Amino acid sequence: MLKKYFSFLYKDVSRRSGIELEKFLGRDENCRMLDCGCWDGINTRKFGKILDTKQLYGIEIVKSKAKEAEKNGVIVKISDLNEKLPFKDDFFDVIIAYHVIEHLVNVRLFSSELNRVLKKNGCVIIGTPNLASWHNVFALIAGHQPFSGPTIKPDYESDIRLAREINKERFNKVFSGKENASLDHIKVMTLKSLKGLLISSKFKIESFSGFGYYPLPPLLAKLAEKIDPYHTHYVIIKARKN
Repeated sequence: MLKKYFSFLYKDVSRRSGIELEKFLGRDENCRMLDCGCWDGINTRKFGKILDTKQLYGIEIVKSKAKEAEKNGVIVKISDLNEKLPFKDDFFDVIIAYHVIEHLVNVRLFSSELNRVLKKNGCVIIGTPNLASWHNVFALIAGHQPFSGPTIKPDYESDIRLAREINKERFNKVFSGKENASLDHIKVMTLKSLKGLLISSKFKIESFSGFGYYPLPPLLAKLAEKIDPYHTHYVIIKARKN
């Protein structure tokens, strides 16, 4: 019963955060867009359609998925986001990093590189789990590793059985044992820390939203998210290059 309830909450967070990200995109005709960790390019194409642009670029480390993205009309660079981005200065109008930054080691370099390759007044949109979410706080109080990571065990494993079952279900659904698939979360930040990271890289914070206020059901969670986005499960932030 608990597994079904928390799986339902997770799916609701995933659905609503995806909708909000699309709202953050707005419309920017013929802009040049970069999708960091573009995977097979399906989401990249969806983002491009919302923006009304076909100038779609992506970075992907998994070669087989990069080839699929190319077939989906994305110009892909096979590269590691922990390193310098393989693009020239002031190249993009919009950059998206959705479910990405928590998997990186060198987040400071990544943030500064986002600024470098963005045009002046260009925007970056980042979506990531929130270390300060209440379910992570209570895990720590109970002496457990935070649900959102950092991950110290392979991929979907957890010392909490319920989390382990939900994570494994998600892993099998999303990755299906594909090449180099990993859910390891290395740098999991609070919303305040993420804002500080972007500000230190000379971005101006334009807007942000939080999703999921565990263990509250969606209707109550939406109210709590508005009052206190700093303890939500997932956050999306939009920042603009000064």
